[in-house]
Amino acid sequence: MTNVISFRPREGLEAGKQVKEFIAWTKGLTGFNKPDLPLDWDAWSWKVWMGVSLDFVKLGVSSRKKSFDPSKELLDPQIIDFAKAYVLQQQSLNITKNIQEVVAVRAVEAALLELEPKADITRVNMHVYDRASELIKENFKGDSAYRIGGQLQKLSEFIVEKGLSENSDTWVNLIKRPNDAHGHVKNKKDAEKKMPTQEALDALAEIWSAQPTDHRDIFVTSNCALLLSSPGRVGELNLLAADSLTYKDNSEGEPELFINWYGQKGYGFTDKPVPEVWKEFTLESVRRLKEISEEPRKLAKWLEENPDKFPIHENCPKVDQDAPLTPKQVLDALCVDALNQAPRVKLKAWITATLKVLNKSPEYLESKAILQEQFDSMYNGRWSEGKEDTHTLTLRKLNVYLREYWLPPYFPYTDGSKKMKYQYALNCYFEGQFNTSGGGYLKPFSLQAIDSNTLNSSLSIKKDSDKRSYNLNIFRRWGYKGEAYSMTTHQFRHYLNTIAAKGKIGEVEIARWSGRLDISQNKVYNHISDEERVESARGLGLGSQSTGLATLSSKHQPILLKDLAIAEDRVAHYTAYGVCVHDFAVEPCTKFRDCLTCKKHKCIKGDVEKERRIRLFRDGLEQTLKQATQGVEQEFYGADRWLTYSMDRLEKVNSLIEILENPEIEEGAVIECTDNGYSALKKGLAAQGKLPTLDAPTIGSTTPKPQADLSKLTALLGR
Repeated sequence: MTNVISFRPREGLEAGKQVKEFIAWTKGLTGFNKPDLPLDWDAWSWKVWMGVSLDFVKLGVSSRKKSFDPSKELLDPQIIDFAKAYVLQQQSLNITKNIQEVVAVRAVEAALLELEPKADITRVNMHVYDRASELIKENFKGDSAYRIGGQLQKLSEFIVEKGLSENSDTWVNLIKRPNDAHGHVKNKKDAEKKMPTQEALDALAEIWSAQPTDHRDIFVTSNCALLLSSPGRVGELNLLAADSLTYKDNSEGEPELFINWYGQKGYGFTDKPVPEVWKEFTLESVRRLKEISEEPRKLAKWLEENPDKFPIHENCPKVDQDAPLTPKQVLDALCVDALNQAPRVKLKAWITATLKVLNKSPEYLESKAILQEQFDSMYNGRWSEGKEDTHTLTLRKLNVYLREYWLPPYFPYTDGSKKMKYQYALNCYFEGQFNTSGGGYLKPFSLQAIDSNTLNSSLSIKKDSDKRSYNLNIFRRWGYKGEAYSMTTHQFRHYLNTIAAKGKIGEVEIARWSGRLDISQNKVYNHISDEERVESARGLGLGSQSTGLATLSSKHQPILLKDLAIAEDRVAHYTAYGVCVHDFAVEPCTKFRDCLTCKKHKCIKGDVEKERRIRLFRDGLEQTLKQATQGVEQEFYGADRWLTYSMDRLEKVNSLIEILENPEIEEGAVIECTDNGYSALKKGLAAQGKLPTLDAPTIGSTTPKPQADLSKLTALLGR
């Protein structure tokens, strides 16, 4: 599915024929075909092929109700093929766990049948979309209605783009996103549900620090540590590579740890920085996970490279792939415990139970035939002295059963996105590797499918009376009891986003760190309480500044102009080197990135980061000055102007650094830059010959040069 291309409409074709072309083209997509089971276009349910519930029924209809009647409650025959084509095209490009494209088509069908004589997709218009959105709001509430409205907008854009309608207007989602602002009693309670409890976090840290040896506990604690190193989604753990850690030099030239995450929902692969305080936890967690997943990764590589062979594990008989297997050899190969039964009796019982499971699904055709053949060859299922069974099973035939039934559904990939293979994945495990009950459940010939529930089931518990759920919970197993000891992996994202917001991290940086394309979604994850907001505002002063300017500057907190001795009720703008007091409501910046030659720019002593940037700027100017000097000596065109530029700026920066390094000037002092008179307006007038231009100094020419210029140049280069 990674090579699927989008349908391209034929130019000049009328809408009705374009729809038919689209449907015919989509029927050729094979991404969801299964071995020996191609997608059944005429089926009204595609759950078998899509892996999730997908029924082409009318809006508001559930196929699971007892009174469901497919002859009456399916989508209208005139639109159902379009619905299938649209869903298949969209899912081929981007697989989602919740297929909402079909819901948008259901709403459009219902609106068409109300407003038009038939459910003809070519007849959609703004009135149809408006009515469809009303039906969505009637059938869905809150965020669900908003998301489906977004799918309706996406559908309208697709129809216009592909020329599938007689109308060329696109509809814009009018369904409002629910207000997720926090502070009210209801939203405060909602925020408490979305954040992990401190007790649960402390318990998780204690278990991690105890260095657990059980693979299930290592899996849970180490993956939770990774989700706390940067705000990833639980489904993205499947897409972490074993070598996902990397180092990059930060702005100070020091190595900083990054994790290469794949951001679902369209963000793609990106390197996310790990906070320094969490670095060692991340390194150790990855080490633990790599240790317990090393052998499964080797198996994944072998399975991919040897598609027609059964893997020979420790207990497997060392025989030829096509050699007939005795009952005991079959049980050993499949790691089935005979439980003190005769191998033949156990094999017969195992085949009977397995066929009962396989027969519930239309898949596994070859596996059914292979096992049924062995069962039928066992002397009508009975054995008596003097009678011998025919051994039909071989390792190669068991390999068919392995590939059809045991391996994860997207093997060799970890999920439907096909972005990561098991042989490279950090989270790659044998089937049954997390089971501690024994009984031969470990299957070292197969791999376990890891989904979001694998981790979440170990962290949360819905019913204390549910013994199985109780035993899965890591807190219960380690002796932590009470309602506080339960969480979900998604709470980690809320937790980290809230910490970032408290730390005054910018909204763009938070969205990028979270792998989020829509920056407006940040507010959903920000759970700073009203009390904390008030305390933060009080700390800023807002009129009675109690915090030093150097501290405010280093933390990028608001600085009022009156704190800079300017009688205006505004907040200063931050720059790379200090703050700017220019009023952008009056006119644009006349300097544009030439801050240190502008009198409206202020530098604040004591802001270590900005002082470091000023020194870096000084070092760059020195290099430019040397290169410009060489260029003038070699008479390169334009080098004289770069010489003028570098000398002017370097002189100002050196003076500024002397002030910043002067011990007699107190921390927090405001240093005003001097203006060189340059502006974009003057540059434009000079270019038109309406203002005189200054002669640039030259070196090595016949033009007399003032001695002051040469001495200044010598001083600047000789620092």
